[in-house]
Amino acid sequence: MAEFRLEGAEGFREKLGLIKRKAPDRIMDKLDDTGKEFVKRARANTPKVSGNLRKGYMALPVEKIAGGYQKGITNKAPHFHLVERGHRKVSRTGQEIGWTEGKFYLERTVKENEEEIAEDLDKWLDELYKELL
Repeated sequence: MAEFRLEGAEGFREKLGLIKRKAPDRIMDKLDDTGKEFVKRARANTPKVSGNLRKGYMALPVEKIAGGYQKGITNKAPHFHLVERGHRKVSRTGQEIGWTEGKFYLERTVKENEEEIAEDLDKWLDELYKELL
């Protein structure tokens, strides 16, 4: 699951608190839109071999958690974790014969887009805060 954490100044938390009280549905809508965009970017960052890894990306529903909201991204392909993180190779007898390095498609997508998405959410939060005042 991909994870973004926006932490920082007290002013950011105050703005988020006001918006959580006055417009929680708009937060969920924005996180849904951001999640859809992130899934597109993860698919574009994953090469097409059979297509199953690319098709497997999906955004999970927005969840309200302590102190904020959470939007998860996952891949439902059964072999995704093996490709993403790597795995050991074994012979038919079960003896270990090597290691296949992970490709880190989702992790790389997070690193490449984290700053841009955080800036976009911060800008959106400022605009919505001004609108709600």
